[in-house]
Amino acid sequence: MCSNCVFLSAAATGVFWDMDECRKECEIPEELTAADVVPRIRQKLLDLGLRGPVSIRIYGDLTGLDFQSSEDVKLHHFHAGEKREKMTKILEDIVSWSGENPEPSVGILVLGHLGASDDADITEVIELLKTQKNYQFMLVTPESPPPPTVVRFLRAIPRGGL
Repeated sequence: MCSNCVFLSAAATGVFWDMDECRKECEIPEELTAADVVPRIRQKLLDLGLRGPVSIRIYGDLTGLDFQSSEDVKLHHFHAGEKREKMTKILEDIVSWSGENPEPSVGILVLGHLGASDDADITEVIELLKTQKNYQFMLVTPESPPPPTVVRFLRAIPRGGL
């Protein structure tokens, strides 16, 4: 259970998922499709006590993806090798999402390993939102062991489901 969940239980949650990086690095079982992972993300948020509205943005090579965008799931297609463009879009979406959702809100970044410049850009935006607008952020990472401030929930999805 997250320490701020009582305070944040009704807050809006935005999930920003780099599907290409985290499919490989966050150990999502091969038998799960992106469509299978989305409801598991929603369930994990409920398990953490986050019961407010959820929007999910998925970035990556979406060729052959087996589900469609909806009001609360936005798909953004990027070809292999377009990592910088993808990270720029993720940053733009985080800023846009923060303008659409009042504080306090929760951002969950499922981005895999970031390069130094991507890490610096993300850190700058997140720190501004945390300090100036009272947003909370969780980073889902494949690192082992994770830093103490990191919440890793996709990695904990068992092969048989939740």
